[in-house]
Amino acid sequence: MFSCHDSDDLTAETIIENLAAAIDGSSVSRFNVSRTNIWDGASRAIRRKNFSAQSSVCVKFTDDVGNPEGAIDHGGPRREFLSLMMEHLSSESALFFGPPNCRHLNYISSGMYRLNNSTTSVMGN
Repeated sequence: MFSCHDSDDLTAETIIENLAAAIDGSSVSRFNVSRTNIWDGASRAIRRKNFSAQSSVCVKFTDDVGNPEGAIDHGGPRREFLSLMMEHLSSESALFFGPPNCRHLNYISSGMYRLNNSTTSVMGN
């Protein structure tokens, strides 16, 4: 990983490489989510005792009743999930601020933010 002293030389590519290097491919965090309520499914998965931010992510989409779609996650559902989460977080949380066409990451000193009347850790643990 990197230290605060290295911050002048950091690029997005370096940050992503460092984060990817920390992933434990032998463990999996599973997310069962509905596209119509992406935050609810994600927050339930993050709150599970066996969730680890260092695990690989496996996503299964369900309908509004909870029936699985049947797609196997070979990367497509995971990418869609992450895109939907970023869309949700950028439009409906305090994690970002500014006008819709120019959002900026909000500094949240406690690492917590409120969404839908529940406090959630930005880091997940």
